[in-house]
Amino acid sequence: MKKFIAFLVMCIFCGYFFPADARAESPLNKQRYSILFEDHAVPRSFEEQVKRAGGEVIYTVSEIGFAQVEAPSEVFGKLKGLPGISAANPAIAWSLPETLQIKGNSGYPENAPLWDLQWDIQRITKNGESYQLGTGSHDVVVGIIDSGIDRDHPDLAKNLLPGSKNFVPAGGYAGTEPQEKGDPEAFDDLTGHGSHVAGAIAANGDMLGVAPDVGIRSYRVFGQSGAESAWIFDAVVTAANDGVDVISMSLSGYNIKGQIFYTNPETGKKEKLGSHIADYKAYQRAVKYAVKKGALVVAAAGNEGLNATNKKEVLEYVNSQLSPYGLHAVGAGFQVPGTIPGVVVVAATGPKDVLASYSNYGPGFVDIAAVGGDGRLYLQYMLEGRLEDYMEKRLYEKEYNLSTSHNGDHYWHVGTSMATPKVAAAAALLIDQYGKMTPSELEKLLYQKAVDPVKGLEKKSFGNGHLNVYQALQ
Repeated sequence: MKKFIAFLVMCIFCGYFFPADARAESPLNKQRYSILFEDHAVPRSFEEQVKRAGGEVIYTVSEIGFAQVEAPSEVFGKLKGLPGISAANPAIAWSLPETLQIKGNSGYPENAPLWDLQWDIQRITKNGESYQLGTGSHDVVVGIIDSGIDRDHPDLAKNLLPGSKNFVPAGGYAGTEPQEKGDPEAFDDLTGHGSHVAGAIAANGDMLGVAPDVGIRSYRVFGQSGAESAWIFDAVVTAANDGVDVISMSLSGYNIKGQIFYTNPETGKKEKLGSHIADYKAYQRAVKYAVKKGALVVAAAGNEGLNATNKKEVLEYVNSQLSPYGLHAVGAGFQVPGTIPGVVVVAATGPKDVLASYSNYGPGFVDIAAVGGDGRLYLQYMLEGRLEDYMEKRLYEKEYNLSTSHNGDHYWHVGTSMATPKVAAAAALLIDQYGKMTPSELEKLLYQKAVDPVKGLEKKSFGNGHLNVYQALQ
């Protein structure tokens, strides 16, 4: 009997932003800062200027004029006033969701496909009929910006093309991951998230992805802890330079346009830390760069259950995350990268095309909806104290999504992270079917051909409609 690991999400957030200052005991310690230059280039003299001031340049993305600096706060105050700097702020970090690991037995023979468990893929492929119309090819490539990939997974290896890369530097997140050596070839997945995403796109083995013959590359920006914005920007630019056709980003976070304050618990003094405007503008530049290079960017709407067009609601959520660190933001909150022009934003649905309980939504924010699974039944059983019954009856098979793991097996997950790659795969199939086109042309075709359209108030939750891959290829 084939064994697999079933992961049930306890905290179903794709990731969220918090200021780098929250990682230290005080914002006056040496911290990391984001610097964006007016010109789309980092001046040659900048590294020496930072060094003389007592800081260090630790990361640059020259194509968009972005640099990350580590320095005491008083040094940062001097640096942000240098000529040519457009914006500067404390650096921002990303987190992946925590998961509960549950071992189980699939009940399937060792070499049999797991198709009967793939209710999500069945829904959008008309029970697999879309495979008779198109499965993709290696002429089309999806770049997956995530936690890496299991390069030896039997369901993934045949579609993993040369050129995958690691962007996690030596020391990893905030220097807390000594196992990270900064090897650009070390794109192996350590968490399972990136492999799960890859399976939804191009698995071809015990399970099937939406496009089981399309080419994929992995751009690893997460270790086991977190990621810096700089790595993500670099990965977007690199994927675009590599000529990928679609970029899949199961990432979601928040920026503040306004001001972030830190209250010193010992003195009660309130100090200004700045906003996230440099990171937001840098994200805009990275996406614009990718689109200009011909890549369609597809990203998750996020898993906080927010109306992402309601800036006050978003700000309240961000402050709920900042307050344990003595931080408070004023201004407006923006989900990123979803609010950036040129990004296809994907909301998640559960069984029966209902908006998932966790999925962000909002008129003019969501572009398309796809099956990402739901956790309503899980939460119900948990609140009723019957979680053991839920697991014994394997009820997660009815609402969670099965896909590939980082250890050669498969596991269950839920989130807009799971919906996003399905839309990316559908876009890849459209390219394979109709030929190369500009990202704007591809996006238009996606909404014209690849959705069951919705009207009226439903657009608030589902944008242009529900993903339908079979219809896209007819």
